[in-house]
Parts: sequence; C-alpha cells; structure tokens
Amino acid sequence: MDLDILNNKRLKPYQEKAKEYMNDKKKSLNLLNNALRKADAKRSLLGEAWEKFQLLFGVFKDWINGSYTEMPARSLLMIVLGIIYFVSPIDGVFDYIPFAGLVDDAAVAGFVISQISVDLERYKLWKVESEKGLDEQEVGAPP
Repeated sequence: MDLDILNNKRLKPYQEKAKEYMNDKKKSLNLLNNALRKADAKRSLLGEAWEKFQLLFGVFKDWINGSYTEMPARSLLMIVLGIIYFVSPIDGVFDYIPFAGLVDDAAVAGFVISQISVDLERYKLWKVESEKGLDEQEVGAPP
C-alpha cells in the first residue's frame, strides 16, 4: 500500500485537521453530514464517483458509530483527508467552476480508494457479513 502521500509537507495542515476529526466523533459526524449534503446536492453531476463517495462515507459512518473498528488508522486518515477535501470550498479546482470542481473531487476520491483498496475490500466483506447476520436475525425473530 503506497501511502507516501501522507508524508507530503503541503498536506500537513490537512493532516492536522483530519487528526482532529479522528479524535472527536461528534466533529466527525458533522463533517460526514456536510459531505452527505454536498454529495446529495451534486449527485447527478457526480456520475460514477457517487458510488466511490458512498463507499468512503459508509466506512467513515461505521467507524464513527463504532460498528467497524478494523480500518487501520493510516487508511482512516486517508478517508478523512479525502472527505475534508470534498467538503472544502477551497480545493485544487474550485467547486463553483461547473463540473471542474467535481471532477477534481472525484479524482481525489478515486485516488483515496486506490491507496486503501485492500482495506476497503475487507470493509465490504465485513459489511456484507454484518448485513447477512441482521437478515438472519430478522428471519429468526418471532412475528
């Protein structure tokens, strides 16, 4: 897994911000809600990137609520950095430029996913298993 991006000095301020979120679940939930609102508002423009963002948001949500604890800290940091970038009004390409800002955001989401793909595959397997377990509980529950 190539996480050398985390050693980039230009990302230091963002990393500090990401660590603040990782240490404050209430603050993290607020970040997630902001990201969800932006993604919902831009859904039709995000195209295929919509699914990428949903995966990152899902991991982050399950981490916030404590149901998924297996995501390594470095991978979680990458996810939080990606979400901060997505929510940030000032990123590499400004969001007020039609489509260009969203292309930039989608590229960052794709990059994050490529960097932590193994951990995301584990998360997806966990998610399927946990949902299957819930379905089985519902089937076995008395009417």
